[in-house]
Amino acid sequence: IHSKFFPPLQGAQGKMSSSDANSAIFLTDTFEDIERKIKQHAFSGGQDTKKKQEELGANLDVDVSYQWLRFFLEDDDELIRIGKEYGSGSGEHWSTGKVKAKLVAVLKDLVEEHQERRNAVTDEVVKQWMTERCIL
Repeated sequence: IHSKFFPPLQGAQGKMSSSDANSAIFLTDTFEDIERKIKQHAFSGGQDTKKKQEELGANLDVDVSYQWLRFFLEDDDELIRIGKEYGSGSGEHWSTGKVKAKLVAVLKDLVEEHQERRNAVTDEVVKQWMTERCIL
């Protein structure tokens, strides 16, 4: 069995920790928190300048936003397109900012869906789930 972990926002050298609120996206984060954390703390594999980015493209192996999209973006064809564009420094997703913006949108949708479902859980729902019942 092979399982991959996704990296903390600071990149492969860091680690996710509940004691460092900026190392991960939590399911309780606000949309503003998600955007701020990705924009400010997600390690970039992009180049230092626009010119270099257009010439060399990004290093997808170390770029946290791209790595996270590999886990959370449902559309495989879109992921391939983003990887090609970002990795080559051309197209719609040529820059770190564009890839981070895409990740923010994907995470906002995911967290919003989770928070809506979580808010729908009432004491009565918990009581029903916790009630002992015969399984035979």
